Amino acid sequence: MPIRPLDPQTTAVARLNSLRFIASVADTARLLAKWQAAAGGLLVPIALPLPRAAEEKPAKGVSFFRERAKQVRAQIAKELGLDPSAATKQSFTMTSKDAWYLGPRPKLDLQSMLDAVASTPAKFIELMLLKELIESASFEAEDTFVGGGFGPGVYLGSTSQASKKFLHLAEAEFTVNTKHGLLLCDVTAKRFGRKATAAAEDEAATRLANAGEGYLVGITRLVPDDFFELDGRKSPMEGLSLDRDKVRRTRLYYLNLLTEFAIRLFTKAGVPFERETFVASHCVDDAYIPLEPLANLQRPLVVVNTTADALDHDALAPLTRFPEYLPGYHVAGNKKAHFPAPDIRVAEAAPPTLDPALNYLFLNGEGDEDMGSVRLSKSSVTPEFLPVKTQIAYAALARGEGIADPYTEAKFRHLLAKPGVSISMQGLNYSPLALAGLRPGKADDAGSRQLQEALKRCLVELSLKEVLLGKKVLKVPAMPAGMPTELTLLASRRVRMIGRQSPEQLVAAVDVQVEGDSLSVIRVRRTPWGDAGALLDLVFEYPFLQESGKDWVRDGQFWVVDRKTSERLTVWAGNFVPKLILNDSYEGIEHAIAAQDKYQAAQKEEGSQGRFLSKGREFNLLPYYISMFKPEHAKHGERVGLRLPVQDCGTFVRVFVPPEGGISGGGDALSGMRDLMHYADGGVQTLAGMLDLPLVQLYLHTMTNGVLVGGDNSKMSVLEKLARLALEN
Repeated sequence: MPIRPLDPQTTAVARLNSLRFIASVADTARLLAKWQAAAGGLLVPIALPLPRAAEEKPAKGVSFFRERAKQVRAQIAKELGLDPSAATKQSFTMTSKDAWYLGPRPKLDLQSMLDAVASTPAKFIELMLLKELIESASFEAEDTFVGGGFGPGVYLGSTSQASKKFLHLAEAEFTVNTKHGLLLCDVTAKRFGRKATAAAEDEAATRLANAGEGYLVGITRLVPDDFFELDGRKSPMEGLSLDRDKVRRTRLYYLNLLTEFAIRLFTKAGVPFERETFVASHCVDDAYIPLEPLANLQRPLVVVNTTADALDHDALAPLTRFPEYLPGYHVAGNKKAHFPAPDIRVAEAAPPTLDPALNYLFLNGEGDEDMGSVRLSKSSVTPEFLPVKTQIAYAALARGEGIADPYTEAKFRHLLAKPGVSISMQGLNYSPLALAGLRPGKADDAGSRQLQEALKRCLVELSLKEVLLGKKVLKVPAMPAGMPTELTLLASRRVRMIGRQSPEQLVAAVDVQVEGDSLSVIRVRRTPWGDAGALLDLVFEYPFLQESGKDWVRDGQFWVVDRKTSERLTVWAGNFVPKLILNDSYEGIEHAIAAQDKYQAAQKEEGSQGRFLSKGREFNLLPYYISMFKPEHAKHGERVGLRLPVQDCGTFVRVFVPPEGGISGGGDALSGMRDLMHYADGGVQTLAGMLDLPLVQLYLHTMTNGVLVGGDNSKMSVLEKLARLALEN
């Protein structure tokens, strides 16, 4: 698994969904404001305090947020001097306390506008982008769409959505990172249902905007009172697809459109910026940990039935005859690892105590659509279980109020409330009846495939928990010599509580020993739920967990600390890290699609349907998904799924994990980036030469791809996975 340099003249340039401002964010906002003023508009970002809940009979749940949004829209319309009916067209962005919109102020001149804009530059840039996006589709002037909030926003979608009962749309989101001077263009999948009382298409006005190459994209405005929002998870947006019938409804397509729109606006307004790109400077060959050493359980597995269904022979068959029902995991390298059938034991009810020498799999049943399988009853005498959010159940159990479903009770009692980890358990939100319906071999329908994947994930995570408990070692092949041998892995979680309760802060610390190609867990510490003293102890030991001037621990942190040298590495991942969206040699996404017209016409002449865009290296539509190299330097047998492309950005290292099996033309998820930063003893950030550092090299040799399930969503370091399991199971 050597880390080798690549020739920058031969590697492909991939566009990201982010732009970097050349000037400061404040100066960028001033330039955008001057351009707006030259067009005859003097608008500034204005904040309104969010209304509080009524003292008597406040609305609950979704109704509260919908009512609050309605009040805010009415207030914005009043401030802008609009007719009350125009309130349905108003939207806004929100912080925890305020709603923001664009509007004029009394006695506003150019200088006072520039001063106001510079005081909240990020909000102004975000709101201006959304305002210009909606106006690009020729909506009325009073449609001051400034995005976000609960209700209307700026939505992209196909024109065929306009008259449908259910609308599948993509809400546009622009986020400015003031610290790093970046703009991130993103979308959130939304699904709306039209109320029976909705009169006509006016409630969901859709206008057309230019997407390039003669194609148009629909931009939609909703009247919120005539629609209700549905759970978008039931019909998730495809990440990417090469199917011409689907490509313009994918997240990849919308990310390109928003990034191109921002580029055009900033160019027109004279705002200096740079496009963010990914160009691999290095790569790691044979980069991923194989599944085979993990494809086993060392201890018996107790299947705990918490449902009313009988756990009979048919229900147990997928576990007792595991190789027949799940014939093999497809992982990086196109190899299959076979998981032997575990030693199965049955418990028809949750045991009063759990044995540390056993593994446990709880069958929780289907659960609630929104809350999952978590249920809570306020009374233990006459239990009446209701679905609740996880944090509500944990908070009630911590106070000794009521009882929860068996798995939530066990998870809280044996993990969340403990200072360490002693029990290996996993929950599966399926019933024995669902297991009995599974058939041997590869599943044909989506429901059975999801169940197979869930079973695979459960067994592999139970295997990792055996590693976490110190019951077996984890093999990491070809670990370079001279790596750190004593590590501490840190992970944090900040759980937002209901109402005005303070957030719950959790930290886990996992001590790991590295010996040759083996990792073993020596000790696990964690902060029990509600134990502020234990949290303070860990923050005192690792003060960098709490940023300077903050009184809380930031959510989602992951650190690797070398205990001998006190050097440390942190990893940033998630929606705020950009995604790879297109080969930068193309002007835009429509230009990239049009570049394949002749190729597809030739396919049709040969009798093919010509339905799918090519994955060929000559087009290299998505570099690093398809090929790491420019077309003239493309190599046969490249096997992208086995290599880890790395970009040395000086102050940080950016890592891209491609799909292990390549792109599925019919539809696939977008792969994410991970950004690494390194700090020497004393907290001084490393500004260059990161790839020469042993801690960085060690991290790059612990990546996984396709390990947790048969698909491609396991793309973190196994070190991070161990720390997350210690934190929340």
